[in-house]
Amino acid sequence: MPMNSSYFYRDLAVLEEFEHVVDVNHHLQMPSDWWVIVADVINSTKAIEAGAYKEVNTVGVACIAAVLNVDRRIDIPFAFGGDGATFAIPDEMRDGVMAALRQAQRMARESFGLTLRVGLVRGIHLLERGFWTRIAKVHLSPHVVQAAFSGRGWKEADRLIKSPQAQGVLRVHENQGRCEGSFEGFECRWHNVPSFQDHKLALVVVALSNQEKTGQAIYRNVLDAIGRIYGEASDYHPLSNQSMRLTFNPLHLRHEWRVRSHQRLLSGQIVYAMRLFFLNLIGQYLIALKKDTHRVRWSKYVKEMLDNSDFRKFDGSLRMVIDGSEAQFLSLQNYLEDMHQQGHLVYGMHRSREALLTCIVSSYNGNHMHFVDGSEGGYATAAQELKSQLAKIRPAWAL
Repeated sequence: MPMNSSYFYRDLAVLEEFEHVVDVNHHLQMPSDWWVIVADVINSTKAIEAGAYKEVNTVGVACIAAVLNVDRRIDIPFAFGGDGATFAIPDEMRDGVMAALRQAQRMARESFGLTLRVGLVRGIHLLERGFWTRIAKVHLSPHVVQAAFSGRGWKEADRLIKSPQAQGVLRVHENQGRCEGSFEGFECRWHNVPSFQDHKLALVVVALSNQEKTGQAIYRNVLDAIGRIYGEASDYHPLSNQSMRLTFNPLHLRHEWRVRSHQRLLSGQIVYAMRLFFLNLIGQYLIALKKDTHRVRWSKYVKEMLDNSDFRKFDGSLRMVIDGSEAQFLSLQNYLEDMHQQGHLVYGMHRSREALLTCIVSSYNGNHMHFVDGSEGGYATAAQELKSQLAKIRPAWAL
């Protein structure tokens, strides 16, 4: 381990093709003095059933903004999971990140009536028990990279944090310590994106093999099958240049407004709401005219959004949001079910009418990332199907 492990993630070599992230030969073990953090909305299934999935989704991305804002000098690997997020952080950031996540817990409760569970597990605690936590990163565009995770340590940390009596977990509670954080950069200003064909498909796949080479082969086969059924990534990308529209619907804009102004006085909340409408009005005009300013390349912004979207990711499971037809869905379902019956994998799928889009903007000139999920449950609902399959065949492995 290097003398200063804080820049471990920054210094990782960057993969150029998404298909390479399933090859764990490209992944490196997380430093043992780092921490794995899992943040997730408790009882998210009930919230989704009550129609509050966008609220759940918003809290998950707001957690990411809060953690990234703690120290912008240090690059932090993370994965968005629909109803929460997973991170890895160096030890020196622990106290600041815990304070920021307490602020996220307070915001979730006050703005959305949701309870955010947060816990930390130290890397050495996992490593000593044989649980690896490996990390890689891949270019989404010249300006943005995406983290990839492998090893059973991530799932073990998730299991420990969700087990109230588990040892080795540092738990974060809103009223037990400093509560201080920023959601700067969090944005939610775009219309939901309707399906171009029949639906948006949220897909989660987990290979069951304990042998890394076998697991890699399973994921490669799944990616190959998706390519045969759906074509190139551009053919099933859930966003398109023509589909991106800034929204003026207060019901859509209220999610950003609730996150960014929940601690402001009423006058400040009104000012922020007016600012949102004004910025979207100007943005719509400049995007339509493809007019660049000294601050924003509006002529390229929508294309950058597509490039910088996380519609495919690998966090120890393969997660994708796919736009496709009913015939394509049935072909993929048949393939995955056959692989499942052979004992190679478990999977979850959820079809919805639209894709949700939530953003973190560090700079309007390239450095902005866009988190894609299916509406009406998306990843969280797909994960429930996967967990049901897994519990039937390997109860001890339940996620």
